Amino acid sequence: MTAQYPTLEQMGITSFDNISTYSLRREVRADVLKVYYHRPTGSLLSRSKKFTFARPKSGVPVEFQKTAQWHELEDTSPVLRQALVELHRLLKPAEPAEEDGTRDSQQQLLADLEHMERVMKAKLEELRRQIAALK
Repeated sequence: MTAQYPTLEQMGITSFDNISTYSLRREVRADVLKVYYHRPTGSLLSRSKKFTFARPKSGVPVEFQKTAQWHELEDTSPVLRQALVELHRLLKPAEPAEEDGTRDSQQQLLADLEHMERVMKAKLEELRRQIAALK
């Protein structure tokens, strides 16, 4: 039987049902994919996994690297591109259908803010549990 998400499995991701969302950011010489999981309170499993994909060195002048065109270059890892396709396919049913295919920017900002609040609250609780365990 062939795997439904072979690239994600090769990356070590196996709890497909627990994936809540993912983020992608571009750093100077790498792309960073972070996969977030639904975890019950008190779970010792990590709430996220981070994957870094190095990009090839380029002879592009620094001035050009600060432009929007630089960020649109297709120099990302083929593994990363395939992982994004699989993550999108995995999470697609959970997303509401949208008429125009774009999300209202205000709604996106509010969703991002709520997500950040949940992440910070969970991290603070985790740190408090670790401090209490040291006593």
